[in-house]
Amino acid sequence: MRHQPIGQKELQILSRVVIFSQLPGKLLAELFDKLSVSVFDESTILFLAGDEADGFFVVLEGEVHLSALTAEGAQSLVRIVEREESFAEAAMLGLGKFPINATAQPGTVIAKVPKKTFEEKIIPDTEASLHLLSALIQRQQYLIREIKVLKSLSPCQRVASYLLAIFESQEWKGHGALPRCKQVIAGHIGIDPASFSRALRRLEDAGIVCEGHEVLIKDPEKLRRYCADFGYLSDQEKILMSA
Repeated sequence: MRHQPIGQKELQILSRVVIFSQLPGKLLAELFDKLSVSVFDESTILFLAGDEADGFFVVLEGEVHLSALTAEGAQSLVRIVEREESFAEAAMLGLGKFPINATAQPGTVIAKVPKKTFEEKIIPDTEASLHLLSALIQRQQYLIREIKVLKSLSPCQRVASYLLAIFESQEWKGHGALPRCKQVIAGHIGIDPASFSRALRRLEDAGIVCEGHEVLIKDPEKLRRYCADFGYLSDQEKILMSA
């Protein structure tokens, strides 16, 4: 792990994070004054369930996997936190302890806001506190809607939505190996790896061809029509819903 100072580039990214989007630029700069970002060259545990929630985190680059232990003692992926997303605010503000585990993936850049810094810079400012609370409520409502939609979809619909999302966001070119292993993707969309593999093979009518570890969106428009039939939202529509 390496540390580097927060400059204008990092502040621009932070200003686009939902919980900071309504804060004045001057206050945002003051909040991160004297703080630094952490650069993780390898997979690193940020915290474990039960640890004291002494701050919250923002992903500037890369991703963080949030996971929990199953009854059998295995790690179950709960959520993948991606670029320009924050996490662990609720634990810091309410629970006092982290309820799950967090692991930074290789190449991830993270800014941590210590609880003490937050209390000194944000809590005394009533307007800033209200802006932050409003942003947190909006994001919580969006996540609840997203979970409800996800639970209503079949495994094939979940896989199709995921493939279209990473294709439209240019995270994946629409052909070749997927950007993550199937175990991680399956956990991310709430199905088991075997169901993920079966769903891939059943999506030929939606324009998807799967051969071994290689996946091809043969007909993007056919995939878009397939997803539109069950209410898939584009990234822009998701932004409007979360506003």
